[in-house]
Amino acid sequence: MANYEPETLRTLLVDFYNLTNIKACIYDLDGNELCYYPSRLCHFCELLRDNPEMNARCLECDREAFHQCRTTKSQYVYTCHAGLSECISPIFHEKRVVGFIMLGQIRPMKEPDFDALCERLPAHLHTPLKESYDALPYISEDKLHSAYRILDACAGYELLKLLMKDEFRPIDAALESYIEEHISSPLTVAELASQFHLAHGEIYRIFKEYFSATPAEYIKKRRLSYAKKLLAKTSLPVREIAIRCGIADYNYFTKVFRASLGTTPTAYRKSHI
Repeated sequence: MANYEPETLRTLLVDFYNLTNIKACIYDLDGNELCYYPSRLCHFCELLRDNPEMNARCLECDREAFHQCRTTKSQYVYTCHAGLSECISPIFHEKRVVGFIMLGQIRPMKEPDFDALCERLPAHLHTPLKESYDALPYISEDKLHSAYRILDACAGYELLKLLMKDEFRPIDAALESYIEEHISSPLTVAELASQFHLAHGEIYRIFKEYFSATPAEYIKKRRLSYAKKLLAKTSLPVREIAIRCGIADYNYFTKVFRASLGTTPTAYRKSHI
């Protein structure tokens, strides 16, 4: 979500807030804020974060929320350490998580224990903290879910249309292109998972769905296809071709080639001159 239109995104969040009175924030895949409305933090949270201990707890809540959402790839509704209701949900494109929507800083049905909270805060914050809490919107969990579904629908139409540019090609085309461009490299599942911000299991699922093969099987197929092309179209030494296809061991290259095609690289070249 590197390429996005902040004004268009902000307009969407303003309209959403006008309808629901709920603050929303859009994050990229790394948890960086792209846009929020009406403010980054409500007054209640600003007061909390002025206290180092409370700020550390707030940051830990944020980290846990992103972790849960990334891990489950589903909506996560929770109560923060200070008793506010929040909701974080993934934004999908081509079955990939490409960002997050967070709704929050809402008074829950169950009131927090302010006496316990205030014991950990400077005395001068007790009154303004209670006053700022009372000013927060009260929304039931059912309405919070409904509000998320509204914003998610907007995200599906507007955010992905406006924000996702060429880098978000269909995942099969993106993987195929990346493998072709890096065919001489090791090309591990770990590398692909890191490059496309996907879990290892998701990489295997995508290859099975789109290519009917494991990552290793598909990569081997592409290496051999490239090797056949170089053997037939160039006079490069077979050892050089092996290296260019990502198999530096000449003997192993010959073994894989023979096992897959029933002939040696040299014999294949002779039959295609």
